[in-house]
Amino acid sequence: MTRCGREHMNNVKETKIAMNQPRKVFGLAAAVLLAWLTATSVVVAQSQVPQRLAPATKAIAQPPLLAGGASIDLVVPLYQSRVVTVVTPANRVSVANPDVADIVVISPTELYVLGKDLGTTNVLLWDNSSHLIGAINVEVQHDLDTLKRKFAELLPGQPIEVRASQRSIVLSGRVSDVEAMNAATRIASTFLAQVQTAQKAQEFKQGSASPRPDKSVGEVINLLQVGGAQQVMLEVKVAEIARTEVRSLDAQFNSIARGLGNFTVGGVNGGATFPPGLFAPGNLKYPVFQTPTASGVPAQPWGPAITEFLPSTQTITNQGLFASFLDKNFLFNLALDAAKQQGLARILAEPTLTTLSGQEAKFVSGGEFPIPVPQGFSAVTIDFKQFGVAVKFLPVVLNSGHINLTLNVSVSELASNNTVTLAVPGTSSTFTIPSLTERSATGVVELSDGQTIGLAGLLSETTSSLITRFPGLGSIPVLGALFRSQSYQKGETELVILITPRLARPLPPGKIRLPTDAYVEPTDIDFFFRGQMEHNGPKKPVPSATDDATK
Repeated sequence: MTRCGREHMNNVKETKIAMNQPRKVFGLAAAVLLAWLTATSVVVAQSQVPQRLAPATKAIAQPPLLAGGASIDLVVPLYQSRVVTVVTPANRVSVANPDVADIVVISPTELYVLGKDLGTTNVLLWDNSSHLIGAINVEVQHDLDTLKRKFAELLPGQPIEVRASQRSIVLSGRVSDVEAMNAATRIASTFLAQVQTAQKAQEFKQGSASPRPDKSVGEVINLLQVGGAQQVMLEVKVAEIARTEVRSLDAQFNSIARGLGNFTVGGVNGGATFPPGLFAPGNLKYPVFQTPTASGVPAQPWGPAITEFLPSTQTITNQGLFASFLDKNFLFNLALDAAKQQGLARILAEPTLTTLSGQEAKFVSGGEFPIPVPQGFSAVTIDFKQFGVAVKFLPVVLNSGHINLTLNVSVSELASNNTVTLAVPGTSSTFTIPSLTERSATGVVELSDGQTIGLAGLLSETTSSLITRFPGLGSIPVLGALFRSQSYQKGETELVILITPRLARPLPPGKIRLPTDAYVEPTDIDFFFRGQMEHNGPKKPVPSATDDATK
């Protein structure tokens, strides 16, 4: 090729190279632009689609290593497995209790341990030379890690510690309220229910084979403590007022008239008796006989002794009028028992009782009265019955701040009516057993601190009227009151029981005031000359907290 041809070819190559350089720059710019657009679209897509957090991965612990004749402790959850690595290849494996754990040899240097039942056992391993490689102390217990996660999810903020004790689950720590403690025990009991279900399935598979007699399910041992102000003070107010009104008019009269020929006439209001015969000397009674007839019929007894007419004794209980008229052949006695009574009874009891949340408390203020109880034919024992003010309640402070109360309030007193009198055979002794008037209420309520609610209330009104009259005569206006007896009774009762629970805290020294602080014993002048039961002068000073601290 000539020199000119070579120069021409070189010029062509340089031209191609010069033309290719702009193309390369343009391609590089296009690639950069495409990458930017792709990144922008990805960012936009990520901003539109909500991001999902990657699930937290739990670090997997390395399998325990057994070597050099050592002994290791291995905890296996029930119905779960663990892998143990052995440095020296094992030739022979022995399990003390196959019912607790099952051992599977994966390879000469790896063992698979499966927890079958709650309990403890050990595993021994030997090498080819029958030398002891080591021992594994296996304890199969409840799945405590899962139980702890359940507590963290369902009861956040409650520091509950979980341990295993043979077949039981032990809960310890300090929770905020009783509601959280009850929830923790119920959650832990579900793990025991799982064991019981699996145990029944295993017994069913065994068929006629006798199961292990010691496979008890276990229990939840509650060692949890409730923190915070969990002392509850209950204020109870029992107020009752009873009004009674009694109006009565009892007319008692008797009369007898003689000298009306063969007739003797009389009347009575209140009852009377007629002796059956005449009184002879010596207070003997002989019947009155008719005169014998001519036909020979013997004389028959004829009527009572009318002349011995004996009316009932007339009485006036409190207020009344009486009158008497006596003539030769006429006797008239009259007694009017008229009364109007009004009664008012007021009862106010305000017991106060304090106890811990979840603990029952009881308060009784009153007394006891004896009741004879026969024991056989000749023995009598004495039993005692309580009366007075009795309060029994069980408070539970809930997590919401409310207080759940189970209440039993009773107020009783001795009554004079409806008494029972018993005579002791062979002696002149008698027992009088009084009756009781009781007001009681039971219930379950839920209140906040300081709130008041009416546990029970009663509004009762009773009216009774009784009229006893002489037929015909008792209906005569005005004068008919002498021939009738009438009574009217009316009673009204209002009762209310109020309760107020409060979260109680102890008082500092010196802040307590006693009912006896203001009492001063009377002097001789106050007691003998003025008739006073306490001194009305200046009261003794009550010691303060500063005085108590300086003593």
